[in-house]
Order: sequence, then C-alpha cells, then structure tokens
Amino acid sequence: MGMKEGLGKIFVKKEGLVDEGDYLDIEEYEAELKEEQDVKMYIKTAELTGLYDIPELKKEIYAGNILILDISLAKQDKVLVEKAIKDLKMAALDVGGDIAGVGDYQVIVAPMGTKIERKKMSGE
Repeated sequence: MGMKEGLGKIFVKKEGLVDEGDYLDIEEYEAELKEEQDVKMYIKTAELTGLYDIPELKKEIYAGNILILDISLAKQDKVLVEKAIKDLKMAALDVGGDIAGVGDYQVIVAPMGTKIERKKMSGE
C-alpha cells in the first residue's frame, strides 16, 4: 500500500475518503500575495475610542498609509479628541503628510507627498 492510500484511510470524511479535489490550489493565493507586495500604500479606516488607539494609528501614518478616522465614539470627551488630533498632527508633520477634518466625525491623515484639499468641490 502506497503513502497516498494510507493517508486516505486516515483522513476520512462522512461521505467517504477525501478526494484530491477537496484541497485548495494555493497558487492563486500566492499570486494575490505577490500582487500585495507591489502595494506601496493602503487606505485604512479606524475608530478612535481612547488614547490607547494612538500608537497603532501613528504606526500606520509612519508606514505611509492613508487613515480615515472615525472620531464619533470619542467626540463626547473633548480633551481626548484634542490630544489625539494633536498627536496625529505631529506624526503627519513628521512624515511630511497632512491631516484634515471631514465633517464633524471624521479625520483624514495622509502620508508624505499627499495634500488634502480643504475646499469642497461643487457639482456645478
């Protein structure tokens, strides 16, 4: 008895023996990973819930990613929001990026080489 037959007896599904067709072809996943290696920047969304979120958010800024930050959960605590925005602004300035509020509950932080336009575009 070969190794394949021996393993087939060990790995049994309810319907019977495991078929080779039951396995996933990992080559398609390897191709996706290779495509991700060419990515230079991500646009990431996050929520600010407390000061403990700041180190992770700053890490993303220093990695060169764009952050779309929801501050609605922290909006009741003005001191928290002011401290967080100040810290994120310093990180954005460190990397030559930009930071701007969008509405009452969102902040966008952009990396080096990206400027946030503060004037709204109109449909005219």
